[in-house]
Amino acid sequence: MKNFICSFIFILLVFSASLSASEAWASVEEVEANGQVVTKKVFVTENIMKMDNHGANGRIETIIDLSSDKITIINHKTNSFQEFQLSQYIEFARQLAKDIRSQGYIDPEKVVPQLSFERISDSDARVGEWNSEKWLVKVDGRPYTKLWVAPELKNTPILRFKKRFAGLLPDSLAKYRSVDAKIEDHFVDKGMIVKMEKVPRSKKMPVVTHTVKQIRPVTPESVSFKIPAGYRNTSAPEADEKQDTQ
Repeated sequence: MKNFICSFIFILLVFSASLSASEAWASVEEVEANGQVVTKKVFVTENIMKMDNHGANGRIETIIDLSSDKITIINHKTNSFQEFQLSQYIEFARQLAKDIRSQGYIDPEKVVPQLSFERISDSDARVGEWNSEKWLVKVDGRPYTKLWVAPELKNTPILRFKKRFAGLLPDSLAKYRSVDAKIEDHFVDKGMIVKMEKVPRSKKMPVVTHTVKQIRPVTPESVSFKIPAGYRNTSAPEADEKQDTQ
């Protein structure tokens, strides 16, 4: 159960028009902090998004398949994988949030952060190949991140998929998404965030920069994946329930 909850929260942090069946696109992104760089590749078709993260902690592939209502997470460092139904766990999280509220454990109006968005009109610039608008996002009145948004990329297949995925979440659950996911939701109709620079909350915290390096069409085969032989299935709770009944 613990593995399941952690995996589902990870998906919500991440996560419309249709593409043609043969169309596939990819973006290459880099996240830098304290001199360390994590490379993230995102591949998208009409129904599938595959995220491939490479960093100091190993490689993790996350595949969201809307057509089969399935999410697969492959951890190449631990030689393990998880599979679960997207709709089932959205419903689980919705019910969990409802139970927590009804039992008085949290006050929804106090735990949901308040976001504000300020356009820095005289600081527009190019990020890579794209002309970008610069924004400052505040959370509960404090600077949280600086953003560069490229309006010319607002119709990219990657944004269209993310918009479609976000539309699957009920309003009662969407309000509890991560701050970064809410920021992305806010700009999805304005353009693509091509650079994000987190504002450190203290001098001891590093500056974290997230930059889109490339967006390009790819072959549909780029979105395919295969679970390597011998990888351990750590799916939950289904896997645990099956073991309990044996």
